[in-house]
Amino acid sequence: MLKFVKSVIYISLISAPLCAAAQYNAINNVVNATDPVLAAAAREAQGSLPVFSVPAPVSISGDRYSDTPAEQYLPLHQQAVLEYEYTSSEFTGAKSIRLEYMSYSDKDKSAAVNMIIFNRTKPRVSNFVVSVAPDGIRSSDSPVYGPRVEIPLPLSYNYVWNEGPDRNRVAGFNSTVSVPAGIYHGCLKITTRLSGGDAGSAERYYAPGIGLVYERIISEDRQEVIKLASYQLK
Repeated sequence: MLKFVKSVIYISLISAPLCAAAQYNAINNVVNATDPVLAAAAREAQGSLPVFSVPAPVSISGDRYSDTPAEQYLPLHQQAVLEYEYTSSEFTGAKSIRLEYMSYSDKDKSAAVNMIIFNRTKPRVSNFVVSVAPDGIRSSDSPVYGPRVEIPLPLSYNYVWNEGPDRNRVAGFNSTVSVPAGIYHGCLKITTRLSGGDAGSAERYYAPGIGLVYERIISEDRQEVIKLASYQLK
């Protein structure tokens, strides 16, 4: 009898280990309402059974997920000044690029940006617009690439989109980038295959609450890098 009771209880527990605690209480209720001899045998059998435990849930983390809203990787509403160290295979030494976010239109969800590329002779000055569109945060110009979708919307890991012959991909959300302005964590990483990869590659990083902090382009005819050197709010 003892062997039979032990077998019944053991089988009932291993059939649903996630509910082991509930089953244990249910068995006790049945045992308390049955024959005293059988109840004693059942309690003895329970004492020798293995104890089941449910592991804690595994949290989702890593480079594929982020709680940061897409707009925080390029905050247009902040009147900020960003200065970059600019190096290229086209010239020796380093130049400086200055981006100043002049104004923000809440109605148009756009920001006017003034860009100055300091040369050894006359600085090159231009203005462009960064705006939020249904398919992404778009800029009519950028320091080293030109017009593009800076950040796609909706933003998700491994999202791919094309701009002309170039293929872009959201490669990660938790990159750490070290530049002259400091070390930035939780950066959005976007990679580009120029002409599908035949003409070279590029990568860029956006820090939450700051914007673009690093960009590198390696193509058949040039190599260019910009690194954030300073950031300040006006």
